[in-house]
Amino acid sequence: MDSTAFPHDLVQAQHDWNTTYRALTTSGNRHTAVLRRRLLDLSGRIWWHPFWATVPGNAPAARVELRRLARTRSCGGGFGMRRDGVLSPRQESILRVIRNSIIECGEGPTVRQIGERVGLSSTSSVAYQLGRLEALGVISRSGRRWRSCRLGT
Repeated sequence: MDSTAFPHDLVQAQHDWNTTYRALTTSGNRHTAVLRRRLLDLSGRIWWHPFWATVPGNAPAARVELRRLARTRSCGGGFGMRRDGVLSPRQESILRVIRNSIIECGEGPTVRQIGERVGLSSTSSVAYQLGRLEALGVISRSGRRWRSCRLGT
């Protein structure tokens, strides 16, 4: 199956599932309930994604290919791509901070926490970068708070 046939959000969800599973299996992790809930949420998003209704007959093979694709992209990068190019290094680092915070704590970091971790002292600069990521569809949020942001749309 052609790997480009998978929607970006589906590959991203599988990648996030793999990352969350690795975090869950790490010894000494004290957020196991949060990680288990996240695995269930991601499993549901992957299983019920509209893409599977378009796969003719051979969905098990396609699911195996999706897992393989998500593993290879997590090893060699590949995420952070948008439709018309690549994210900036700063946006990549902000995305990494958000992803790690969601995995470790179950929710996104505050704007100040992001600024501290990526080396931005201005919360306005962080908010601008978050707005760009949201406009690109890389992250989304419910409500007005950035702490409620999620990866993908």
